Amino acid sequence: MEYNFIKIKNIKEKVLQISLHNPKARNAINTIMLDELNNCLDDLSKKKEIRILIITGEGQAFSAGADLEWMKQSINLTLEENKNDALKFSKMLRKIDEFYCTTIAIINGHAFGGGLGLLSVCDFKIADSKSKFCFSEVKLGIIPAMIGPYILRNLGYTNTKKLFLTGEIFNADDAATLNLIDKFVSTKDIINERNILINKLLLGGPKAQTAIKAYLQNIYSKSISDDVISYAAEKIADLRVSEEGQKGIKAFLNKSNPDWQNDIS
Repeated sequence: MEYNFIKIKNIKEKVLQISLHNPKARNAINTIMLDELNNCLDDLSKKKEIRILIITGEGQAFSAGADLEWMKQSINLTLEENKNDALKFSKMLRKIDEFYCTTIAIINGHAFGGGLGLLSVCDFKIADSKSKFCFSEVKLGIIPAMIGPYILRNLGYTNTKKLFLTGEIFNADDAATLNLIDKFVSTKDIINERNILINKLLLGGPKAQTAIKAYLQNIYSKSISDDVISYAAEKIADLRVSEEGQKGIKAFLNKSNPDWQNDIS
């Protein structure tokens, strides 16, 4: 499939990268890019052929947030049309958040507004040390509503409220302290850091990693009740008797490598 505002690239076998591609606007997000991201994610989810999905930006920016032309158009939309427009973005975030395989955000430059939502729903986040971050919506008289639930989950209530209210710009060191990103490295080291993480992840069983994500989504924010304990027992039992679980346990006992580790090269 041909895309205008995203680029698809194979990093290595079963490792795919989606790059935001709106260079004139520092990879700002517009309605066409949203459609392309949603369609691409739907297509990949049906195939279930990849182990790791990477999201990054083309050039020297991750994403400047909402595209200026898109924002101009929103002024003339009705309340219902604006709601439908917003839902398109929210659905895209949820698709990444619940994506079946491990996701990595490579923040190759500044991430503002909605761009922060994109990185917040990825499982791992590695940033260029020169990156800057900002929840800029309040300066436009609006709020970061669609990304709010995910940012709140990452940063906690107090930090989220402060950064949303001020709309201040903060650096990679602050972002790491706040738990918005996992780590930051120099520009020359970011690809090497990405590759180290990829190789670590490929050691794990692919179906187990998918199960981990679904399991944690299911129990997040729930109290440890009898139902949660029963669900945990069912999940581990299912995986122990699965083909992948059997192979993994037998390989461990035989001091050999399970077959999925052949993906590492």
